[in-house]
Amino acid sequence: MKKVYIKTYGCQMNFYDSRKIKALLVKNGYEIVGCPEKSDIIVVNTCSVRKHAEDRALSFLSSYKHIKKKGGILCLLGCIASLYKEDIYKKYDFINVVCTPDNYNKLPEVLKIYDSERICITGESKNPFISENLIIDSDVSSFVTITKGCENFCSYCVVPFTRGKLMSKKPEGIYSEVEYLVEKGVGEIILLGQNVNEYGKDTGDNFSDLLEKIHNIKGLVRLGFLTSHPKDIHNALIVLFRDLPKLYRYLHLPLQSGSDRILKLMNRKYTFAQYIEIIDKVRKVAPDITITSDIIVGFPSETEDDFNDTVKAIKNIEFDDLFVFKYSQRPLTSASLMEDDVPNGEKERRHRIILGIQEEIAIKRNKRFTGRTDDVFVLKQADKKNGYFLGRSSSNKMVLFKSIYSKPGTLENITLTSADRRYIYGCSSC
Repeated sequence: MKKVYIKTYGCQMNFYDSRKIKALLVKNGYEIVGCPEKSDIIVVNTCSVRKHAEDRALSFLSSYKHIKKKGGILCLLGCIASLYKEDIYKKYDFINVVCTPDNYNKLPEVLKIYDSERICITGESKNPFISENLIIDSDVSSFVTITKGCENFCSYCVVPFTRGKLMSKKPEGIYSEVEYLVEKGVGEIILLGQNVNEYGKDTGDNFSDLLEKIHNIKGLVRLGFLTSHPKDIHNALIVLFRDLPKLYRYLHLPLQSGSDRILKLMNRKYTFAQYIEIIDKVRKVAPDITITSDIIVGFPSETEDDFNDTVKAIKNIEFDDLFVFKYSQRPLTSASLMEDDVPNGEKERRHRIILGIQEEIAIKRNKRFTGRTDDVFVLKQADKKNGYFLGRSSSNKMVLFKSIYSKPGTLENITLTSADRRYIYGCSSC
């Protein structure tokens, strides 16, 4: 029995894919191990949205060249495989197998027949989704991918080139997977897609309908989704934050910039005024909703005025949290043809400014929940604090609460007593 070690970098979808690959390999007679030194095959699944993830993944594989010398196999999977394909071998001669996301189903057979020739499995597939159910240990939360690919072609984003065109998973396949997970004790399901709101655009299905049907699956406790694109947020979805009690009052809605000029260069297909209109609608329907976002600083030609528009937007909207990125030029994107003319030092400065502003806003947004009670989904016992559990509020806030006994995977009514940047604190019997 060949032993496989899997290392994952990148987004939630990469981690979900790795769990699916694990189930696929186990079904086909492989053993998954937790230490690379004990493996015959090392699999690295990585993101390519930012160069930093690429560098870390390739550095990790490079550090295990000695495994190859002993007859082991080094495999590179994920978006980076799609981006560079066979060219990866020109620079990294220690890699044996390259496999793109559309072709994971072929991986068990490829590893079985592998001899000494390099193998590169590329190309789009009519069936890119792994059908094997996840291996459930004690998890009470799970991701479920509902789409792959994206056709929005934001000018900075490499995803359309690494994940291919939009493809929606069949609804019955999604229902079946969620039902299986719930039967195995999973209480929280987070639906994943590059843009979940486009689910069914290629098949005639509808994301709002999908949410409602999954919401009604018996035994499901909490439901969420990632990520949304502002151009595809419709009223039918917004009202579900009010009408579906199991649905987290949570929306991750990437803004990227507060400057209309930069948004147009990014090919985001909305203006800041249109974005604000969505925020106002959502908060009117669900006043306690948590809204998070992505911001890119230092996009090509971003001036101080453009940056100040973003700062004003952040102060005006008051996001619950932000993921702030310094622009990183990516191959194949239209932005890669623009001059990357904002100096690194200036990107760092803008990055620090936004993080500092968001720090204060996040504390303020968390503190508004103190003094209330809420049904918190219990995730697990706290790692470093005896007598405490970690959970998620109905607004998807991380809650650290004191309890004599709580059961992961269930809802518990918690009194929320205080808050800081990272957590809201509470107790079950205050």
